[in-house]
Amino acid sequence: MNFKIEGNGRPLVFIHGLSDSLLYWEFLASHLKRNYQIIRMDLRGHGESYLGNDEVNIDLYVSDLKNLLDDLNLDKVDLIGFSLGGAVALDFSLKYPENVSSLVLMSSFSKSDEYLTNIFTQFKNALKNSFEDFYDLILPMVLCPEVIDDNREALDQIREFASKTANTDAYIKAVDACMEFDVDDSLSKIEVPTLVMSGKYDEISLLSSQKTIQKKIKNSELIVFDNVKHNLLVGKNNERVLEVLEKFYS
Repeated sequence: MNFKIEGNGRPLVFIHGLSDSLLYWEFLASHLKRNYQIIRMDLRGHGESYLGNDEVNIDLYVSDLKNLLDDLNLDKVDLIGFSLGGAVALDFSLKYPENVSSLVLMSSFSKSDEYLTNIFTQFKNALKNSFEDFYDLILPMVLCPEVIDDNREALDQIREFASKTANTDAYIKAVDACMEFDVDDSLSKIEVPTLVMSGKYDEISLLSSQKTIQKKIKNSELIVFDNVKHNLLVGKNNERVLEVLEKFYS
């Protein structure tokens, strides 16, 4: 498993989303490492982590995270998860509540309902064709049109670079893991302070579903960001998310 540790202090563990890597958190890590210990990891088959031969499900990602924290002698951490990473964080907090101080769920989900299953099926079919097809499908779901128009050249470069390193087999298995995931009925068991962050126009993890998550977790708060979809870490919104996190951990 590939991971990176920076800074000292209260340990914050960041878990990325589908087809991403620990590099997704670069902006937040570069600022938060001044006051916190930042732990970032690549999920199996993502970034520089091996996929291996185990059956991939959310439980496996959780087991990988637990093994990493045990190896690092970390008994209590704050978990920050984006999308798939949020599902991992939720499941981890339910299985190992004694190891979790707080939760931050960004554009996440607690189960694959009919709507989300349809989205995941589209992802899977696109990935079976090529990473480029998947990228072209998901881009307008995660970014607003003006962001895409203003950054077309950079996004095309990311598409080209990512297609050379993408592990589509791992991504397909991750999608299958998401489709099997359901902890919706267990959310009331979570007692740690929880922050749910949602894009107002999220087309993947709908705002309505994230409102439901927030209502079911007792000690929780929902923050909705205007003018963004699934990917919250875009442009000036990076600074807004940073401010929210610093306030949450203060």
